[in-house]
Amino acid sequence: MLKVGDERGSVLLLGVGFVIVCLLAVAVITDASAAFLQRRSLMSMADAAAIAGAQAIDRDAYYANGASDGTRLNPGLVRAAVLAHLTRTNAAATISGLHVDGISSDGARVLVALSAPLRLPFFSSIHQELAQVEVSARLDYRPSP
Repeated sequence: MLKVGDERGSVLLLGVGFVIVCLLAVAVITDASAAFLQRRSLMSMADAAAIAGAQAIDRDAYYANGASDGTRLNPGLVRAAVLAHLTRTNAAATISGLHVDGISSDGARVLVALSAPLRLPFFSSIHQELAQVEVSARLDYRPSP
């Protein structure tokens, strides 16, 4: 017979609630970790592409003046070098949905902007977002000792 104030079964409800909270926490942590790792992979790819672009110097100026502060990057070659690096490393297959948002150069710096959709294990159907990164590399010459 049940009496008023009977607490039988309340531990079961508390246990079920605790399990649901724990599962939700695991899902959120897993998705946050996946987003962090995908962004880090995208950053690494953009960094390598920017370094490849920073090696696209103006060869005419280099051969005329040697390696000096006057050596500049060739903006046309920078774009070609970045795209060639992304093609050579098969970046589109590595990160699905990869999009090159921008490649620019001011003669001394290379700026590469990439984006890709986040692939989250649990909440990807609820939250669609792009991971966007922007990386720069600079051409520097130091005088030899």
